[in-house]
Amino acid sequence: MGDDGLPESPLVGVVRRVREPALPVLVVAHRGDSQNAPENTLAAFGLAIEQQADLLELDVHQTADGDVVVLHDEKVDRTTDGEGEVHRLRTADLRALSAGGWFAPRFAAERVPLLDEVLDLCRRGGVVPMIEIKSKWKRSQDCGRRVVQALARHGLLERAVIICRELQRVQEVHAASPVTPVATITFTKRQARGAMRVAGVRGVDCYWKSLSLGLVAQLRQGQFFLTPWTVNRARDMERLFLLGCEAIITDSPVTLRDRIEGFEFARTREKLDRWRRDGEDLDLERDPELAAEPDPSPEDLAREEVSNDSSPDILLA
Repeated sequence: MGDDGLPESPLVGVVRRVREPALPVLVVAHRGDSQNAPENTLAAFGLAIEQQADLLELDVHQTADGDVVVLHDEKVDRTTDGEGEVHRLRTADLRALSAGGWFAPRFAAERVPLLDEVLDLCRRGGVVPMIEIKSKWKRSQDCGRRVVQALARHGLLERAVIICRELQRVQEVHAASPVTPVATITFTKRQARGAMRVAGVRGVDCYWKSLSLGLVAQLRQGQFFLTPWTVNRARDMERLFLLGCEAIITDSPVTLRDRIEGFEFARTREKLDRWRRDGEDLDLERDPELAAEPDPSPEDLAREEVSNDSSPDILLA
């Protein structure tokens, strides 16, 4: 059992295969330390490791040559000095682009990393890679297998997490490596509960404002891990501590570590016990302060490939 009275998250077990977690909440660095370095670069990942992140969240696509590279968008336009769709670019041409100059001149020499480069960094740095496969099934039906092969080369099959959006991708990854935990992205409570019914899925990569005390407990009781995204304000981090979240995805690993270290988790356990005993549910969707704030912009949602009006691809397949 975890310190909050719920079954221990399987994600904690994955991290334990690398090193013993030092804090009661796992720190997941979103595309590395993406507040202080260009996202999804070796510089950002190196900073996150220095800041003792437990997991590195990263995104992968497949090039025209079949190589798996670390990049969030389908196009290189936003985060490099080039143009074009990743799946149409040859690896050498993509690697010739600057992946950091857009962020600050001192990062101009950063290149789009190969997945193997990032996995080597994870292995040496003692951190768990959390890999979201962005390549769509219709364009690349073996990207999941190639990701699994890369994990095997680095001895990380049981020391990594893979995020998939499409049912075919879940099946591909699970068949290639049944021991590697698979998660899927969700935006609503309905989607999160639906993901629990999908064979091969062991985790939910969820929009943080969709969470409630009841949903967190349901996921944990079912032995599903959850990784809420993307939380950067201290008071929002503390909201998730109060719900019993075992991990949080953030652009600022330092801020999250500071809040965890300063939070009184013992008092939180008392509140959780009382709420459960009284049958109360703390639901962030009903929080008046959060309700007054806008949800992510259409541009943000497009970048995350999530829609408030439709289910994730995995639940439609």
